[in-house]
Amino acid sequence: MSDDSKIKQVIQEEQELLSRVVVHLTTSSRKSSVYADYDAELIELRDAIAEALPEDVPSLVEQMTRLQAIAAQRGQGEDVPVDPASPYFGHMQLEENGEIRDVLLGKRTYISPGDGIRIVDWRNAPVSRMYYCYDEGDDYEESFGGKFRSGTITTRRSVTITQGNLKRVDCPVGTLVKKGDEWIRLRDAGAKLFGGQGSAIRAKKTGKLGVDALGDFRQDKHLPEISALLDKEQFALISSDFDELLAVQGSAGSGKTTVGLHRIAYLAYSKTARLKPGNMAIIVLNSALASYVADVLPSLGVRGVKVFTFENWCSRMRKKHIPGLPAIYSEWTPSIVSRVKKHPALLRILAQWVDMQDERETQKMLESVSGYKDAGRVEKAWQAILRMPIEVRRRRMLKWLDGEVRIGRDNGDHIDSKTAIALDLALQRMGDVTDEVVNDWADLFTDKHQLKHMFETHAPAEFTETELDRVHQWCTDSYKKIFEEMDNDSDEEVDEDERATLDREDDTILLRLFQLKKGWLREGGRRLEYDHMMVDEVQDFSALEVRMLIETVGRNRPVTLAGDTAQKIVREGGFDDWQTFIDDLGVKNARLEPLKIAYRSTIEVMHVAREVLGPLAGDESIATRHGAPVEVHQFSDPGQAVDFLGTSLRELFIREPLANVAVIARHVNQAKLYYQGLKKAEIPRLRLVVEQDFSFTPGIEVTEIRQVKGLEFDYVVMVECNDDSYPLTDESRHLMHVGMTRAAHQLWLITTATPSALIPKSLL
Repeated sequence: MSDDSKIKQVIQEEQELLSRVVVHLTTSSRKSSVYADYDAELIELRDAIAEALPEDVPSLVEQMTRLQAIAAQRGQGEDVPVDPASPYFGHMQLEENGEIRDVLLGKRTYISPGDGIRIVDWRNAPVSRMYYCYDEGDDYEESFGGKFRSGTITTRRSVTITQGNLKRVDCPVGTLVKKGDEWIRLRDAGAKLFGGQGSAIRAKKTGKLGVDALGDFRQDKHLPEISALLDKEQFALISSDFDELLAVQGSAGSGKTTVGLHRIAYLAYSKTARLKPGNMAIIVLNSALASYVADVLPSLGVRGVKVFTFENWCSRMRKKHIPGLPAIYSEWTPSIVSRVKKHPALLRILAQWVDMQDERETQKMLESVSGYKDAGRVEKAWQAILRMPIEVRRRRMLKWLDGEVRIGRDNGDHIDSKTAIALDLALQRMGDVTDEVVNDWADLFTDKHQLKHMFETHAPAEFTETELDRVHQWCTDSYKKIFEEMDNDSDEEVDEDERATLDREDDTILLRLFQLKKGWLREGGRRLEYDHMMVDEVQDFSALEVRMLIETVGRNRPVTLAGDTAQKIVREGGFDDWQTFIDDLGVKNARLEPLKIAYRSTIEVMHVAREVLGPLAGDESIATRHGAPVEVHQFSDPGQAVDFLGTSLRELFIREPLANVAVIARHVNQAKLYYQGLKKAEIPRLRLVVEQDFSFTPGIEVTEIRQVKGLEFDYVVMVECNDDSYPLTDESRHLMHVGMTRAAHQLWLITTATPSALIPKSLL
């Protein structure tokens, strides 16, 4: 069969199948009857519980829980029908013993055997695994529900359906896209992060951004669902053992965030009895990334997962658990102070600090009861709870003394009165130390001798004496203002420059001290224990920050970390390599898994981005598609660059009105300069982004490079790529690499002075 005949056959088969499915879904007035029965029964049980006698409630709740679990296993996590406008994204045809059946993958399960329609939920239907793990023509041998099945996957296709219309088919014949009334096959249309929506064909000539668009574009530029395009490695990570810490390492555009989010969806459905979406959390660095991922999980049928920026979460928790400190943060914290306060050695330093207190207070307490009749019982009880934080132990001993709790086999009854009095007094005195966090925090950084000794012990040669002197002086001055303000009861207004402030890093240190001394953080009056936590862009977190975060995850609950050392933009974090970072965390059962295929950017973009990294480049990632060459445009001043850029962008939006473009500068003032220039040029849909307020809609967003971390755009234009903006430093290498790898389709670099030495000479 010729290629043209094969294309016609594929399109005809997919259109006939889609037509049959859409007609059935739009004409059927019911969901699957079995689902309707489940819904009716659940409603009846809910009403019955409201009216039941107290003694009947437990059995009714158990019945309702069991029914909900059955419904969830059938893909019925929420009462939402299959959408005829986009009913499925994957199509398999399985042949077993001469019988052929179609299996479709979607977000909801819908089975109508009599009509030959089988749409299965990709998250929990066992057969969906075959879509991710087998190719067309592969033989399979699988066990479903204890029954052994074997056969051949005769067809495996990814499809894009918009408003009930077939727009794109990816299959062994090629990538087939509908343009007008015709179907064409794209050239060099390898694996993509999403199935045709939002992708533009690369330019055929230099000097122009893009060419005519093929297919439909999505106006919403949030991270799309890509369930149909997950590869075998990604799917294996998503479905990995749920009680482990999984660290996903991958280059820009390799799907780290996608894996993390789809793993949440997988866990929410496969471990529904233990892991609840409403008790899961995603921690990201900035509000733009939080907004970027916000729509993904609901689109996968998972609602209630909380998305926090680290700073907001940390600030809120610190104010709740350690009130009374300043509410504002310093904008002038020296880099050396941030480095010290984020250094992984602080994990060991804080633990040692609390251990020393523990030893001193334990010794004092035991000495206070020494010689009394029941001193042995006291020591035995105290030793039995040594694994608990010291303040938790102190409170438990007080309850034991009152006979309210049992420690081991001893419930504290009939303790000798003299022993009891001495112990009670000792525990009350101990509380002055164990309940205190703020003074420990201040003492650690204002005692110059202790500060130097701690870092010489746990991080020898990491900091010079002069650097630690600067840290000590800064902290002493800051903490003096803080305590003066806390002690000041007057309403006298303080000059803004003299107001007490915290360093951002202090929140983490205070919360970690709280955990070590007083135990678990609390939320809503209960111990804070997340069922699952994902930390994205983890290379820009410190080990201390991540350790503090994962302490809020319940025992034997999963943690997912996703990051890329090549995209590190926070210099002070101390994240240099994955294995050292995991060792610093002190976590057992951690898995480090690489993702080596970069789906977002083209081969040309990834090649240049890797050259920019130079000696910092790790293992080479594999890009999957070719595109336009990366171009450098050199001008004499920004005004000339704005004129050229304005003309190019205006032409682009005539051809591609739904494209989105990021114009990325190194500094905020440069971004504002280009924004004002393009605004004068009357460029439509132009936005300046300085507070993470990306719209994720078609248009041009002008911003500075730290704002775009974790995001992607159809086109990226990096401006002012000059030697003064991007000098030959590790920080500049990371920043330029991050900016370049935001481009899904095409990348321009614009210079207005001496080009940065990081730009490959072959481009100049």
